[in-house]
Amino acid sequence: MPRWRKIALCLCLFLVTGSFGFLQPFTAPYYAASGLDKAKIGLLTGLGTAIAVLIQPLFGRLSDRLDARRPLMVAAGLLAGVAYLLFRVADSFWAFLLLTALGGNGLQYLNTVGGVLVGRMARAGGGGAAYAKYRVWGSVGYICIGVTTGFLLPAHPGMSRADLAPVFTYGPLLFFLIAAVSLAVPDGKLLKTESSPSLQAKQIPQMGPVPRQQTQLKHFFFAYFLYQFALYGASSYLSLFMKSLGAAPRQISLMFAAGVLCEVLVMSQVGKWTDQNGRKPALVLAFCLMPVRLLLYTLATSPATVMAIQALHGLNYGIVGTLAVVYVNDCVTDAQRGTALAMMTATSGIALSLSPPLCGWLAERYGFGTMFVAMSVVGVLGALFLFLRVPESNPPTPKVS
Repeated sequence: MPRWRKIALCLCLFLVTGSFGFLQPFTAPYYAASGLDKAKIGLLTGLGTAIAVLIQPLFGRLSDRLDARRPLMVAAGLLAGVAYLLFRVADSFWAFLLLTALGGNGLQYLNTVGGVLVGRMARAGGGGAAYAKYRVWGSVGYICIGVTTGFLLPAHPGMSRADLAPVFTYGPLLFFLIAAVSLAVPDGKLLKTESSPSLQAKQIPQMGPVPRQQTQLKHFFFAYFLYQFALYGASSYLSLFMKSLGAAPRQISLMFAAGVLCEVLVMSQVGKWTDQNGRKPALVLAFCLMPVRLLLYTLATSPATVMAIQALHGLNYGIVGTLAVVYVNDCVTDAQRGTALAMMTATSGIALSLSPPLCGWLAERYGFGTMFVAMSVVGVLGALFLFLRVPESNPPTPKVS
């Protein structure tokens, strides 16, 4: 495969994950600055994601059937770019709902398709290291774009629509660049003819997952649902929690970037380690760390404390963010990857549809502390289910004496 196509894929991952660097820290504060309370913000986030969930599996099946991702990547980039640019003129719940649904659909497809393309390029038995090698570029993009966004904003704690205007003026332009770069990524039959012989030998386009693998994926998706429910329900309000502690926009941006920096350090090693030692031990560790992190937020008394705790998020999500895609790729054939990863995205989307409204209601009525405790309980249930019911997808390599 030409080197420039691999570079295009790395750049695309850099930009797609990097776009979360301006959306994740500042979307909720922008809603709040537009007059929405915590409960409405949660409902808005949940409904917007629910609409996207209904469409993502259709995108996955269509891209599998066409055996082509580029056209949908270009369309998704343009859709997300236009939607998030229009945030500047939205001023009501229903306007934000429409734009969030459109932008979220584009962003979710772009996020999913990266796992599909990297999965196709992974060598048989080396999927963890291969995916981590490419996925790390997305985290680097998040750090760069997140920190840059923070320095575009005022240093004072206030976060009015005018203060946050640069986020939705310059940030959405990334999606138009993604659409352009998508024209050069490796795709479809091109990958089948140019990928390594070991990958070609592994492909069985006529077959889907065997029944045992289907059950395995269902169990994994349920555990992943509980993890995402707890993680993103609470994380949706981290920016507002930081704001309640007196944080300035720059501190919020740096807080998220610090967590992702830890992700980079973890994912650079975890993929290779799990290729040799199995995926499940690392996944169990990450699932157990997440509820601990959420409980620690109840002890935070300053923005600096939250930034320190966020490093623990980088440790657990550096593992899950890498291995969730790899686990699914372990269980399916090449012809099923688009559909399977779209279902994983839908699982995450369903969790994100349900948890922000619940967390918003809890935070509005009982405070952030109650919200964090409730989500930590959900996280513990996810860790227990993963440990007890989800099997290993990549058994450890036998030691040769």
